[in-house]
Amino acid sequence: MFEYTEYNIAPWGYEIVAYFFLIGTASMVFVLAAAPNVFGGVTKVMEPFQKKGILVALVILMICVPLLIADIGQPARFLYPIIYFHWTSPLSWGTLFLPLFGLCIIGFLYGLAFNKPNLLKPLGIIGSLLALSMPLYTGLDLMVNQARELWSSPTIPVLFVILSMSSGTGLSALILLLGKGLTPPVTQLLRIILFVSVGTTLALFLAEWVVLSYGTEEQQHAGQFIMNEFGIKFWLLTLVVGILIPLLLVALPKLAKDPKMVTLAGVLSAVGAYSFREVLIFAGQLPQLYF
Repeated sequence: MFEYTEYNIAPWGYEIVAYFFLIGTASMVFVLAAAPNVFGGVTKVMEPFQKKGILVALVILMICVPLLIADIGQPARFLYPIIYFHWTSPLSWGTLFLPLFGLCIIGFLYGLAFNKPNLLKPLGIIGSLLALSMPLYTGLDLMVNQARELWSSPTIPVLFVILSMSSGTGLSALILLLGKGLTPPVTQLLRIILFVSVGTTLALFLAEWVVLSYGTEEQQHAGQFIMNEFGIKFWLLTLVVGILIPLLLVALPKLAKDPKMVTLAGVLSAVGAYSFREVLIFAGQLPQLYF
């Protein structure tokens, strides 16, 4: 079937995998921290987390910028997508939204520090929309590569948003547990978010597996490559550790009430979120069919 195949160099290395993972995590941490001002209602229980969450999102964002510049290779290239802006380029939009997201984080932190409630809701709404755009644009960066069928799927941006929900919720749960702020109402809220995000990840994982098994020749070729080279990460770290175990922990009533179990589910789902991205990014670059 694959007589005319070859493996290529993967120009996107671990820097871009870490960047995609961290920017998505920072986005969800910000959304959770801003939720009391944006959504109100049951999310009011997250108010004690706001300052810590915003600071953590800012620190992660500061880590993301040098990672992105390191992947580009030259610092000046970071400005290229903005100076030569292309309306149809996800990279241009992402490069524009990234500093705007940073400004929203700083503005929201200012509002919290100096008790400016009038700033918090508008900045929370704008920041949450920009936060959504972060994992969305990273997924679109892959989807627009129509020559690589593993990436050119409309489910990739959706998957990256869902994976960001899991990793951001997991980090937030860990911070709250260490700070003894994981109260029963907070635990219940995070447990629901994890149940939805991990459950959706399972559905998307199974859909991806079907595509890799029964899709086009290039997709099957990528599937063979994943099973041979990334089998442990795909099946063990992504499916078992990152999806099935967390889903079990948040689905069983007795375990789901325990803050430690919910935190463990979040941390494991973050491991799976990183592994899933890594497999898709690397496996999508290496095989290529030529006819």
